[in-house]
Amino acid sequence: MRYLFAALSVILLTGSLAIRAQQAPPAQAAPRPMVPMAASSLLRNPEAHIGANVSLMASVEAVLSKTVFTVDQDRTKASEQDLLIIAPTLNAAPDLNAYVTVQGEVFKFDAAEVAKRGKTYKLDLTPEQIAKYQGHPAIFATSVISPAMVDLAKRVLPPPTAAELEFRKAMLAINPTFMALRGGLDAPNAAQLKEQVAILKKSFGDVEAFFKTKGTADAAGWAGDAVKLATTMEQAVAGTKFDEVRTAAGSLQQLCAQCHGVHRERQDDGTFRIKG
Repeated sequence: MRYLFAALSVILLTGSLAIRAQQAPPAQAAPRPMVPMAASSLLRNPEAHIGANVSLMASVEAVLSKTVFTVDQDRTKASEQDLLIIAPTLNAAPDLNAYVTVQGEVFKFDAAEVAKRGKTYKLDLTPEQIAKYQGHPAIFATSVISPAMVDLAKRVLPPPTAAELEFRKAMLAINPTFMALRGGLDAPNAAQLKEQVAILKKSFGDVEAFFKTKGTADAAGWAGDAVKLATTMEQAVAGTKFDEVRTAAGSLQQLCAQCHGVHRERQDDGTFRIKG
């Protein structure tokens, strides 16, 4: 009987593990590493590198359009085959025969494949050029670095509008004020807290107005909730109920994180802008 129970336990445990394995979400694939490579090596055996993220230095052979050019390994002599570089965010043409560093994913050139990779990008090659390079190895580039160490594929940001500048002013006031308020709660000073809460209340009111103007309902709602929390903190400070201030500050931090996760976008230059 003891052996029967042991066998049943093993069966039940095995079945439980199998069920868990079926129910567990699939593991996400790790990001592919960037592989340093010479253009000549890629061209010798392109099939082995399809789908790879590569970084290579090569000479600019020809500029085909505003966003497409070709490279060759040696600028002193032309080879039988050049490598097609498609850089949707290219903002300046690379110099002919200049050595550039290109980073991106290797793929077999096909106009339909390009359209899938760059949903907002329109390939600016002629039908003849498309036919010429069909099926050839190409790189969908995210960086094109010139000899002067300038990334020619970095997105050029449009200047902020007057409303965006006011929004940025409000956000720049919120972060240091909130950090000072949280730090000051360890040894509360009612006068300082009152001043900090007033800044937060006004700034979140400006943020709410900005998002209402843009028609961004969720962000406007979060900002409105932040104004309510600031009002709660205002009343709590007046009553020296600093624990209530601390609780409201914790909720306020969660609201900020929620809105940032949806509407804050990091730009190529490292700064942040609002989206949506």
